[in-house]
This record gives sequence, structure tokens and C-alpha cells, in this order.
Amino acid sequence: MSKVVKFDAKNMLGKDFEVIDSFKNVKKVNAGVRGIFEAIDEYETKQTKAHKPVTMMDYQDIVASRVIENTGALLGLSKEDTAKLEDMSYSDVFKFYSKVANDFLDMDIPDPSAIKSVIQGGSETEKKDPKSSEGK
Repeated sequence: MSKVVKFDAKNMLGKDFEVIDSFKNVKKVNAGVRGIFEAIDEYETKQTKAHKPVTMMDYQDIVASRVIENTGALLGLSKEDTAKLEDMSYSDVFKFYSKVANDFLDMDIPDPSAIKSVIQGGSETEKKDPKSSEGK
């Protein structure tokens, strides 16, 4: 049985979307999630080499911008419609993309609470890498 994730975007984009776990969509989501993790790795490497702190705000910027881009790509949106996603509720867009990643790939997108826990040095069980699917 196929997996389907619904995205309510009628108010902003004029229609709602249903995304199934087709091979094409799984490949798109996999590439998008990989891009998020690679961007985080690049950021951490750059900050370490420059002896600069790693900040939660930068992680949030990295994840948020990639979630918007990846959602637009997954839904086949034009550049203009992808830009409209920035005017939608961030939690709605993030929840949709996170559900797609979880349902199709069994992976979690790093969210602000997981990142905050790592930066602030949470308990031993919370100190897992926010890019790890085991981090939640």
C-alpha cells in the first residue's frame, strides 16, 4: 500500500497537494534530506576552521531555507510559487516536509528543539547528532 502525505496549501497556492511514495518522490526527498545534512556539515566545518561558534540561529537558517526549497522541488512548484511558501506558516511547511521524510525514508529532519538540545549540552540521551535519525 502506498504512503500518501497531504499538504494543505489551497489558501496560498490555490490547491492542496497529495504526495505519494513513488520512486521519483523518494529520490527527490532523499536528495533533499542529504542536502540538508551536507549543508549542516559544511557550516560546522567552516565555523570550526574559522574558530567561530556554531549557533542555533545558523542551523535554523540552514534547515528552514532547505525545507522551503525541497518542498518546492517535491511539489513541482515554480520559483514564484516556491517563494510563496515563505509566506505560509513555517510549522505547516516544516511538518509536511518532516512527515514526508519520516514516512518515505524513515528519517527525521533536524528541528530547532533537537539542535538546541545539542548546542546547550542536553542529557546524554539528548546529545546525539541532530542529523541522526536517532537524535529524537
